[in-house]
Amino acid sequence: MAILKPGQKAAYGICRFGTSIFMNVTTLAAIWIYDNVFGLAGYPYLNSAAAAVGKIIIAFSSFIFGYISDIIPGNKINRRKFFIWTGAPMLAISFVMIFIPHLFISSTSIWSVFSWYLIWNSMFNLFYGYLLTPYQSWMTEITTEDDRVGMSGIQNFTNLFSNLLGFAFVFMIPTFLHLEEGQALTGDASTTLIISIVVFAIIEMVVFLPALLMIKEKKVERKQRNILREFKVVLTNRNYIIWFMAQGVYSMGLTLITALVLDFATDILMFTNFIQTVVFGLLVFGTIMLCFLAWVPIAKRIGKKWSIIISFLFLGAVLPFSLIFRVIPVGTLTFEYIGYLYAFLLGVGLSGPYLFPYAIIADIADKDERDTKESRAGMYNGFNSIPLNIFQAIALLLVGFLNNELFTFRLYLLGPIAGIFIVASIFILLLGNFDPFMKKNGFDTANTKSIESTEDPIDSVGG
Repeated sequence: MAILKPGQKAAYGICRFGTSIFMNVTTLAAIWIYDNVFGLAGYPYLNSAAAAVGKIIIAFSSFIFGYISDIIPGNKINRRKFFIWTGAPMLAISFVMIFIPHLFISSTSIWSVFSWYLIWNSMFNLFYGYLLTPYQSWMTEITTEDDRVGMSGIQNFTNLFSNLLGFAFVFMIPTFLHLEEGQALTGDASTTLIISIVVFAIIEMVVFLPALLMIKEKKVERKQRNILREFKVVLTNRNYIIWFMAQGVYSMGLTLITALVLDFATDILMFTNFIQTVVFGLLVFGTIMLCFLAWVPIAKRIGKKWSIIISFLFLGAVLPFSLIFRVIPVGTLTFEYIGYLYAFLLGVGLSGPYLFPYAIIADIADKDERDTKESRAGMYNGFNSIPLNIFQAIALLLVGFLNNELFTFRLYLLGPIAGIFIVASIFILLLGNFDPFMKKNGFDTANTKSIESTEDPIDSVGG
């Protein structure tokens, strides 16, 4: 396997900058803005249902296009790059359309607003799977097992920096745009929102260009593939089954957290001014980024499996403390400082699930390719999205319950409910081996390195 140069690694890792902004903004802001600005405030289950349908769409688009990117003949067309070149602009268009219904339809028509959100959120998720699954499958083919945790670190530094930007933008929506519940989106507020999302769309397309231009795609001879046989190979991989079941369970907790963190910060922690929201965001996402520096050497020593389990044990212990804000007097410095401490501790616990999934899937796919002499990274990355997004869709239906103002304790229960899913996933993770190339697992990594060292590095310029 060829080895990427440092510049090529950076080029590949930054590709997620724009798409992470997209996913962050749509996850955190879309439900809020459709509730409070576009008229779905009295219909929380319609809002949640539209978001849930999007998760089902992304599940199947990721699988379908991941499989197609595996079987396209690599000697005639760039299998992975084709989906990146075509998918980036289509994802950008659908992202913009989600946030501009007021330019085309009346916000007084509930079913028109719901239909707009349903259609464009579905299109966004369709093209997200179309673009990101072939892109992520490419990682298996251009990195070695020794590079993957580090490459995941680059991707996740990129993700989290974009999350900070997206998080700041989300909190500016109700503050800088001066949008109150039921207020029409017109004038300067509308112009500011449109300019912001168009800028994000341009960024998303531009950041893919360095990788597309600098990294050559691996040439793969096409073999006749039977999709039923491919299913059988993938679904008889014990570690893969254990992983996607565990990921599906813990993703329900993470989905609840990401979908409702804005409501929790503003309604429970009372962080309503700009300084408070910036500090809250920095403490969560800044802490996650700093923890990456610790997790990379730890994972190389004890493995990805035990690293992610340790992070989940910590997160499962921290989350239930959301109930403490029910008894601390609101408006006091003690209340505010404990809110900041809670944000910091959340960041520590969330660092594990942000860092390791990319590397785990890439290792599983690479191990399969070495055993079978066939590349099916797209299949592994794509099929994984089906159970993952079904679990997330179920979690989004729970968001409708926790976001219903009729339930007094709704957001205080966010931590304990999310924690149940995090802790439950640990028992599943214990069953698997997610470090197939560690020496203690019987793999001769030294021999692999000697083989790889005879290969030529990937050319720095290529199509």
